Amino acid sequence: MENNNSISETELKTLPKKDPEKLHEGHRDKMRDRFLETGFSGFSEHQIVEMILFYSYARCDTNEIAHRLINHYGSLADLIDASYEDLVENGRLPKSAAVLIKMIPAIIPVYYNSKSQREIYDNVDKIKALFTPYFIAIDHEEFRVACFDANLRLNSCLLINKGGLTSSEVSMRRLAEAAIKSKAVCIAIAHNHPKAAPVPSPDDIQTTKYIKTTMENIGIKLLDHVIVGENRSLSMRESAYIGVFD
Repeated sequence: MENNNSISETELKTLPKKDPEKLHEGHRDKMRDRFLETGFSGFSEHQIVEMILFYSYARCDTNEIAHRLINHYGSLADLIDASYEDLVENGRLPKSAAVLIKMIPAIIPVYYNSKSQREIYDNVDKIKALFTPYFIAIDHEEFRVACFDANLRLNSCLLINKGGLTSSEVSMRRLAEAAIKSKAVCIAIAHNHPKAAPVPSPDDIQTTKYIKTTMENIGIKLLDHVIVGENRSLSMRESAYIGVFD
């Protein structure tokens, strides 16, 4: 019978030699102390990767692995953006290390969502800041809705669909059901433009108008439509696109 906890031959080749004399433990302690004092300020990208890998490689020198990964992928961002499969196959990482790296961007929106429950979303900047973490390291388009109560506190922030934003691809039924289930008095919507500027397309504008009308028909106000681009986000309400939020 196959043992699912065993290390495959491929994974075994990726593991560095153990450090029986514990030569690197002092180095790890110094790096951890430095991080606790200053965060990652002053750390190079390979040092950050080296420290992350401490928690997948017990008592091994992860410096060489970190240098190899940064050289292969080009940057910390590109390393984190790589798929799990690529990290294992081309990055030559064991599964545990690949999962650890993929957990980093995945935990950010969860953290912000937990923190956001206490916030009052009474301006454009707060709404943009709410959505931005959900699109970190996403290489495809996603459409989300944030549901608020009468006091503009967040009830939920939900993924509605993956793919481009057109009226045929956004399920109005799913959007309405999500808003009603979350007891929303008002909502804000967002989608992303991976690797591009957050400039609304004609489809973006038309679909926003359609969503606004549909929500008004069931007594829910659309506050804003945020588009998250590669380096910044845009509020369609703040940008005053004609005919959308008049």
